Amino acid sequence: VILTFTVLLHLHKETVETTSPSQFIDDIKGYRSACKSIGWEPKKDCTAYDVVAFHANLKSHLTNTPINTTIKFENVRLNNGEGYDQATGMFTAPEDGVYSFAWSFLSKKGGTVYIAAVVDNVDHVYTCIHNQQSQYISTSGNLLYELNKGTRVWIRTLYSPATFIHGGFYTYFSGSKISSI
Repeated sequence: VILTFTVLLHLHKETVETTSPSQFIDDIKGYRSACKSIGWEPKKDCTAYDVVAFHANLKSHLTNTPINTTIKFENVRLNNGEGYDQATGMFTAPEDGVYSFAWSFLSKKGGTVYIAAVVDNVDHVYTCIHNQQSQYISTSGNLLYELNKGTRVWIRTLYSPATFIHGGFYTYFSGSKISSI
C-alpha cells in the first residue's frame, strides 16, 4: 500500500506544470482571443472598475430648511463611477441599470422633517419624523429603481420646513448599481 501511494504521488508530481505570472497573463489573453474569434465575449470584464456606488453624509446640521430644498451631502466618502455631485446633491446614473438607494437622517426633540426620494423630479418614496418626542430619533428609507444613463436621483424636503436635521455620520445618502439592464 505504501509503495502504491509513493508511485501515485510520484506520477502526480510529474504532471504538474508551473507557470510564471507573465506566462499566465499571456495564456489568459490567448483564451480571451480564442473566445472572441468564435464570437463569444463576456459583456463586462470581471474587475472592480465597473462598480458604480457612492456614499455621502451631511457635514453640518440643517435648521429650518425650506420645502423643496435638495439636501446636499457634502462629505463624499465613496464615489465610484463619479455619479454623485456634492455641489448639487444629485446622483446621475453613469450607465443603464437597476440601482439601490438608501438614506437616513436624525432629528431632535420637537423636530419635524419630511423627506422625498426623487427621480427626475418625480417623488417616489417618503420618510418622515413629525414632532418627535424623544431626545433624538433617526429614520431611514430605501428605493430600488431602474435607471437609464443620465437619470438623476436626489433627496429633498417636502410638506413643511425641516426644523432640524443632524449633520455628521447620522445623516447620509448612498446608492449603488446592483445589475445591468
